[in-house]
Formats: sequence, C-alpha cells, structure tokens
Amino acid sequence: MSPSRTGTIERTPEGGRVRFERHLAFAIEEVWAALTEPERLGDWWPPMAANITVDLREGGSIIFEWPDVDFPTMKFTIVRLEPPTLLEHTHTSPGSYMRWELQATDEGTRLRATYSIPDLDMAIERGDLVGLHYSLDRLIPALSGRPVAWDNDAFIGLQAAYSELSPAELEV
Repeated sequence: MSPSRTGTIERTPEGGRVRFERHLAFAIEEVWAALTEPERLGDWWPPMAANITVDLREGGSIIFEWPDVDFPTMKFTIVRLEPPTLLEHTHTSPGSYMRWELQATDEGTRLRATYSIPDLDMAIERGDLVGLHYSLDRLIPALSGRPVAWDNDAFIGLQAAYSELSPAELEV
C-alpha cells in the first residue's frame, strides 16, 4: 500500500489543526458507513483489534475498547451530526476534536478529516499526525472490501518520511 499525500498543519491561537483531504472513488453512503458503523470502523481506524460501539446521535458516544491489550478505553462524544456529510466528535486530549466532512463528487466522495487540538506540538510528537495519515491510507482498502492489518513497519516508515519534511512543507 503506497501512502497518499501528507496532511497539513495550521497553528491557531487555540493550538492547531491537522487536516487531510482524500478523494475517494466510493459513494458518499459507503464512506459514511465506514466512518460510523462499528464493524467498518474497525477495518481501518484503530491500530489493533477493538470492540467498537457507536451511538450515532448528537450527544452519543463512539467507544473503542481493546480486548487484547491493556490500553485505556477511548470514548468520544458526538457533538455534531449531519448524515451523511458531517460527523464531529471529541477526541482523546481535553479540548480536542475530530471533524469528518464528506462531499459527493462526480468521481465519488471528497473526505476532509480535521483534527483540532490545544497542544499541537504534543500531538505531532506522540504520532497523531502520522497515525491519522496511516489510518486514512487503510480506509481505501477497507472501502474496497479488502481491509489491511496495521503494519508497524509501514507506520514507522511513514514517521520517517514526515520527519524529513520541513515545517514549511506541512504548514498551511
């Protein structure tokens, strides 16, 4: 699997945003299902096997539990929902959130994923930027019905590629 283009970083007074845009040759309903259905989410987003539950409503939760590892449960609260074009939810760090925007196009769907976080440097250092990039690279095979397992070597290779980029190549 070859990686797609890098994300961009925008520094803001509140911290910053990491943004990815992907053009997917799949109907918006298919992409929406991959973002919101537990069994579909498990095909591409988490780095390990997860029990995922989704209460798809504003105020509902997206929960990732890790049956095979001792890792804290991740619980996100859905703060905005406009099916099938917008899903916004909290993320792991206080004050952080994810925004998934979908737009139908003649070729399929444009996906814009935006991760907003108060401590942008910490998010970059701990690998959030690379993790989101790698998960989005796994989304296309998952949408094609051929999900690929998380590959730590590929993830580490992507980390190395990002470390070689200058700040100007990432900043918007």
